[in-house]
Amino acid sequence: MILQGRRVINPSFMKKIALNKTVLFSFLLIPLHSGLFSYGNTCIYAEWEYDAPVLLAGKDDIILFKKDIIISSDDLKNNKKETALSNEHVKGKNNKLNIGIIEEYLKEGKNYEVRNYLSEIFLNKKIPEKQNEIKELLDELNRELIFSSKPSEDAVMYAVQAGDTLTRIAKQFNTNYELIMRINKKSDARLNIGENLKILKGKTKVLVSKNEFTLTVLMDDHYVKQYRIGTGKNDKTPEGVFEVKNKMANPTWYSPQGGVYPYGDENNILGTRWIGFKEKENLVGFGIHGTTLPETIGTASSDGCVRMKNEDVEEMYDFVTSDTEIVIQK
Repeated sequence: MILQGRRVINPSFMKKIALNKTVLFSFLLIPLHSGLFSYGNTCIYAEWEYDAPVLLAGKDDIILFKKDIIISSDDLKNNKKETALSNEHVKGKNNKLNIGIIEEYLKEGKNYEVRNYLSEIFLNKKIPEKQNEIKELLDELNRELIFSSKPSEDAVMYAVQAGDTLTRIAKQFNTNYELIMRINKKSDARLNIGENLKILKGKTKVLVSKNEFTLTVLMDDHYVKQYRIGTGKNDKTPEGVFEVKNKMANPTWYSPQGGVYPYGDENNILGTRWIGFKEKENLVGFGIHGTTLPETIGTASSDGCVRMKNEDVEEMYDFVTSDTEIVIQK
């Protein structure tokens, strides 16, 4: 079918559409060129991306077809807000970021929605020339959403009960007591009954890019913070998905050359924190740690571990739990 010069129905899929009107999908569509218009009593939604036809449907139901995916009118309505935000931010073939629109949303207090949208663009490098600018915006947003005691959609507010301890509360929410202290700006572990604590929720993941010398912390796949790192010389840092074996503050260093150096020893290069990886075949003794050699950050100079500045690894360490996934890639 051709409507106003656009192909809105692919005839070969009509049977499939008829049989799958109720099929739903959760993939968020971000159309670059779209239109909603009426034809008689039928409301037709047409969308084009990379020359792919997207379908349309009828008076009582709207079904959107794209590359074998079908969405009902209910899903379309539910995603309308997020799609509208994406449409306003991404314009034309060059995907230029509209900073003015983002600032408007920030003024309206939609920090969480903007952070999630920018996070997806940043992590997928959709606008490479704007990476630094987007990172600055993300860091500014997360100073309040993540790194302050103010309520946010990333957290729950918990009222301290009689008998509570930070360790017990942290276990209840699968987090670390150090992170609760950091977020709530607590200098010690004492609690008062009725005290409100901000507890971050969601699963933490760590992404390491060897080529870019970066380590990025995610929560529920949304950007939290990115740090500069050092990696292994001669490409010694292994790639793949790793699990956390142990965590240590002020660690002892067991040198590959055979020496054992306690924390504070001038020969101990591990800095203030250690996060060890579970062993894999032919991969033993690897992890993420601080360093007494901050000048090596941004270079490939370690024996294979990931190095961070001490102040950075201390902050990142507080987010990591026993079930945190660590992904190392080129």
